[in-house]
Amino acid sequence: MFQDLQTKIWSGFYPANQQLPSENELAKQYQVSRITSKRALQELANIGLVQRRQGSGTFVRRGLRLRERTQRILLVIPFAPESGLGDYITGIRAVLAAQQQTLTVIDNHQFAQTELAKIAHDFDGIIYYPQNLALELSTLQQYTLAHVPLVLLDQTATGLPISAVVADNTQGGYLATQTLINNGHEHIVFLAQSDFAQSLNSSVAQRYFGYLQALAEQDLTFAVNPQQAHQLTTHHFADLIPFLKQEQVTGIVTENDLLALATMDYLQENGYQIPQQLSIIGFDNITRSATSQPQLSTITQDFHTIGRQAAQLLRERIDNPFDPDLKQITVPVNLTPRDSVSVLQHH
Repeated sequence: MFQDLQTKIWSGFYPANQQLPSENELAKQYQVSRITSKRALQELANIGLVQRRQGSGTFVRRGLRLRERTQRILLVIPFAPESGLGDYITGIRAVLAAQQQTLTVIDNHQFAQTELAKIAHDFDGIIYYPQNLALELSTLQQYTLAHVPLVLLDQTATGLPISAVVADNTQGGYLATQTLINNGHEHIVFLAQSDFAQSLNSSVAQRYFGYLQALAEQDLTFAVNPQQAHQLTTHHFADLIPFLKQEQVTGIVTENDLLALATMDYLQENGYQIPQQLSIIGFDNITRSATSQPQLSTITQDFHTIGRQAAQLLRERIDNPFDPDLKQITVPVNLTPRDSVSVLQHH
């Protein structure tokens, strides 16, 4: 009964703002008990398709816009799929193939240049990887107000009704730092290219929190603050080496592999031996981390699982775009140990 009423609403048999039959009428029509008909109407209300008005009855949601299914899904991502920065697409396509849906991939700039009405017309839903969430929030808000099904990758939009799939960034920062501690390192810095002090909800801020957590558990008092973490990477690492020497740093955790590789290159150009003098660990396990000299120890995200979970969440949003039950899925991460971390040799 619930499924049948839902189908009739989406097909336009019961258009927007139309009053549905009463519980008694539905019970007779479907030859069920009134309790069953009441439950079906409540379930429709729970997913936001109908509004129950005290003393008036049950009405199809006012703002309901029927969309023809296109069987097309849009992935918005700020880097080229072949860049080696994270293969979400394989996981996404595995889910879409079972639904006979196709995937279109564009970047964030192209998305920002395209009218909402065109995207809403051309695609059943969007999987969105933010480039700068603070700047993109107002655009995403317009899509949620238009009830375009939307799922975020990598970050959560606090305060907006958008489901999200993220890696366990806090666990990753913790694992990276704990690995260095286990190898005898006590003076460990966290380096970030993004200025995350103002965005404590970001993936980088969560990785930094994991770093602090690991240090606190071992009663290690040396730690950099968010401003230092960012400052030490600015102006081509101008302040980094003096800081490392002054604070007798032996271990480095970075916000991602790209920064880890750039830091490693800079230090090696300036006479540092990795990992004999400095151990370094990245985050993401991008393709280049396995071919660097030395090979980079890193935290591995399960991009395939993240992509698959995002596609499944989006399918649920497409079927029930008004469902107030938003989900945030956190996917565990793992350590991939390589050659850029070694046991600290005390002199």
